[in-house]
Amino acid sequence: MKKFLSLSLILFFAVILTARAQDNAEFYQNILFTEEVGIDKKTAEAEAQAKKLLEAKPQSLRKNKFPELRKSPKGRNTKSGSQPQASTSGRNTANAAAIEGSPAPFGLVWGAGIAETKDLGVILSKIDEKDYVNNFTATHLPKPISDFTRIDLTFGQENELWRILAYGKLIDDDKDASKVLTLYKIYYKLLNKKYGGAEEHFTPQVLEVEKKDARGKTVTEKVEQPMGGDNFLEALQSGEAVLYATFQNKEVGAALAVSVDGDGKSYIVIDYKNIKILQARENKALEAL
Repeated sequence: MKKFLSLSLILFFAVILTARAQDNAEFYQNILFTEEVGIDKKTAEAEAQAKKLLEAKPQSLRKNKFPELRKSPKGRNTKSGSQPQASTSGRNTANAAAIEGSPAPFGLVWGAGIAETKDLGVILSKIDEKDYVNNFTATHLPKPISDFTRIDLTFGQENELWRILAYGKLIDDDKDASKVLTLYKIYYKLLNKKYGGAEEHFTPQVLEVEKKDARGKTVTEKVEQPMGGDNFLEALQSGEAVLYATFQNKEVGAALAVSVDGDGKSYIVIDYKNIKILQARENKALEAL
């Protein structure tokens, strides 16, 4: 069954990578979501999956008391993703250069196996993710970024690093979500500079407002609320407003999303996927047919 699902994924990416044009919703579906996606998914389903990620992930984080406390090799409890790196940075850099594959975010290497990634000094803690195989939370990264407190890696059945999911720190935000929007704009510019192809997708909250018409009769109008407007934080939390951006070059696709957890704390998420690796899997499957 798992082989069939992997083959379905491979064929799916063959279609989207050879198409002459992609609409925004299709790209978001292909870059951000599961290994078990069928070829015939419609745009509406892709949008529904986008909303599902933004709505469901805060519940998952809350359930796991995110950010988790993990034990270092010496037995000390430290926050995930915040461990000191100075003592091993030189060795990690040398090891990364020795691994076959292209540079990945946080000093990792695309296509590296589990053992090779551990050789970089990374500590991997197994986590269950029904849509992905060989999924781990990573700490002691070669190049950590303080804005992110949890990094999840997916190696798949082929034992190749092809997906990196980075969760931003939880923010005590104001009603208009100004703090997380500031962080979002910073990483929007950085990701566009590195990968290009930036496309922003914003679904505004729609409120019904009663007004008087020219004859003095009360009428109800639907009014779209602006990004960063009053109660924008609450709208993001409920899923009535959705904000994300996508980026893509020939090798990597990335999606940057803004969300709010069940306690009203905002955060950003960046989901990277290596298109080149997925395309290589598709080519391998085609050769075997």
